[in-house]
Amino acid sequence: MEEKYFYIKPEKARGLLSQMKEMKAAKRGVDRQAYLIDEYAVLKASKIKLRNVTTRDDNLAYFDELIKTLMDLKEQGVAVVPILGYCVEPNSENGNGYIIQSRAKGAELYDDSIMKEYYVGKPHFAYLSSDIDAKEYVISRTNLISKVPQNHFDKFIRDIIILLNNDILIDFNGKSNFFYDDIDGFQFIDLDSHTDYKYGLVENKMDGKEIAAYYGFTPCHLAVGTKLLPDFALDEKAISIIDDEKLRQLAMDNKTIYEKCKTALLNNGILEKQLSNSLAILKLFGCCNMQENNI
Repeated sequence: MEEKYFYIKPEKARGLLSQMKEMKAAKRGVDRQAYLIDEYAVLKASKIKLRNVTTRDDNLAYFDELIKTLMDLKEQGVAVVPILGYCVEPNSENGNGYIIQSRAKGAELYDDSIMKEYYVGKPHFAYLSSDIDAKEYVISRTNLISKVPQNHFDKFIRDIIILLNNDILIDFNGKSNFFYDDIDGFQFIDLDSHTDYKYGLVENKMDGKEIAAYYGFTPCHLAVGTKLLPDFALDEKAISIIDDEKLRQLAMDNKTIYEKCKTALLNNGILEKQLSNSLAILKLFGCCNMQENNI
């Protein structure tokens, strides 16, 4: 294995790798397994040499630059979970190895392994599994997020804009890629690629505010008919097992989250016209026809 440790001592990193080999993975993704050890997360990965799925980074120059940028942004107050170092099998085609990073505080914004029971795109999340009761989870977790203070929502949007303007790719295709802690607020994980602009694959740099206008509603539940992230819409048949009173509460809490996201977007300089454009393709659970009303 070739080792490169930026913000962790080599002996500590090797100790963590030794420990995780005796453990079961706490979380699983498509091509990663996460092992949680104290304040660290060790990721067993099979595509360390790939950026944004397909862009080759065989000498890992882009990855090294990304790691340094993430730490710089963290020191500036952006709520990223930094990568501390990695080791990789040099002869593996796509980069088999391990990534060591800090452990996010709190819990997933919404745990997709639980929430998949209510997603329209449930078959696409077959690799995820959980024994937690989805019905109780969606009610209690949504209620908790609805009570998050406005300043945490404001910072969430601010950080989205900063990350995108620094050409850091945010994976919005998973609500488990965001954590929430009542002290540290919203945090971003799974940041391992730049945007395509950084790699010269597109001519125009994306506008962080423009993207935030659409994806800044990530803390909200989507409804069937949304044109953005349709797999994450709540399946009407699946949620029908929830009793009417709790469904009404779920819708009310989701509307509260929507209002806080909208306020945060406006507070961060997103224009009302940009919000109108995003709400024309977004459909939010319990927030019908928002684009037709005053936003």
